[in-house]
Amino acid sequence: MSKVLMPLATGFEEIEALAIVDILRRANVEVVVAGLQSGPVAGAHNISIVPDAILDDVDADTFDMIVLPGGQPGTNNLNADQRIHALIKEFAAKNKLIGAICAAPIVLAASGILDGKKVTCYPSYIDQLNGGIYEDAPVVCDGTIMTSQGPGTAIPFGLALTARLNGSLDAGGVSKAMLVQDTMADIWQPCLFNSIIQALLGALELRDSYTQGQARRVAEYCLSIGAKLNLSVIELRDLYLGAMLHDIGKYNTAEDVLNKPDSLNLREETLTREHTLKGTLFVVGINELSHLGPTILHHHEHWDGTGYPGRLKGEQIPLHARIVAVADAFDAMISNRSYREGLDKETALRELVKKKDSQFDPFIVDVFIECLNDSPFEMKDFSYYF
Repeated sequence: MSKVLMPLATGFEEIEALAIVDILRRANVEVVVAGLQSGPVAGAHNISIVPDAILDDVDADTFDMIVLPGGQPGTNNLNADQRIHALIKEFAAKNKLIGAICAAPIVLAASGILDGKKVTCYPSYIDQLNGGIYEDAPVVCDGTIMTSQGPGTAIPFGLALTARLNGSLDAGGVSKAMLVQDTMADIWQPCLFNSIIQALLGALELRDSYTQGQARRVAEYCLSIGAKLNLSVIELRDLYLGAMLHDIGKYNTAEDVLNKPDSLNLREETLTREHTLKGTLFVVGINELSHLGPTILHHHEHWDGTGYPGRLKGEQIPLHARIVAVADAFDAMISNRSYREGLDKETALRELVKKKDSQFDPFIVDVFIECLNDSPFEMKDFSYYF
């Protein structure tokens, strides 16, 4: 059974705290409401709650997640308590789930864990996110951090937390029993989908040190190209997912081959090339991912027809695969490997230009160079996770 800690400070927003606790407990998630001091805790609207425990008496190691309700002065009271910041940093260090709603994301920001993370909050607190990337959405999930906007989004946030902790079936069951409209699934289902994608990539990164962060970098480069090409939001989403999963087939490749410190022999090269087919076979078995097959299968095709596996040529190669090919090659060239140091950006770009019309679509190379000139390496605003 999953276990969630909810610290409660005087002045908390009652709807947020109670709705989240109620939904999680309906899904058989153990929730411990812990007061900062002993005795009842009065909410922002003078509704008092008797906590399950005192914060000093709880063992953080026994919890899977911490969730902070918002409201004022409750959020400020949480923010002023160093025990709360210590807990947040401990959960972040252990890669545990962290949630916050309404004003409470500013407590996460003050703890220093939001830099570069996508996040939402009550609109009047946007300027206090301290490096967090604000998204105007009811619920936002980025890795282990889940945030929501306010009292009106407490129910979808509770369902999103349930989906993340117990899976979409439990969240769907609770939603149906509460007569929540099916449209709520549009909020919590993407959070679960994103977590699955991240878990798949995490498993691959454990086996291949080179891939750490590589998928996201390639995906962000691809989206910068896609934006320049004025692709639709749906196309950008699919391009992002295809780029994120382009090397997922390497999960079945032997670790000694993936991490070999020198050049591969013919047998090893053949095994490595199989990752495009293995990755394609993986995604075609998943309804929500099957349409990504052509991107994964053909991202090693060459513009002149000398690539693999299909020896496709020119515009026979799917557009998304051509985009991934350029972004993947650039990232590979500038990354350090066990057998060589990464190239500097200018040298890598010269290599891309040199291989226009042979390995790469010349137009895509030109667009990519424009993208790097516009925004060298920071493209997080294009990061669609579903």
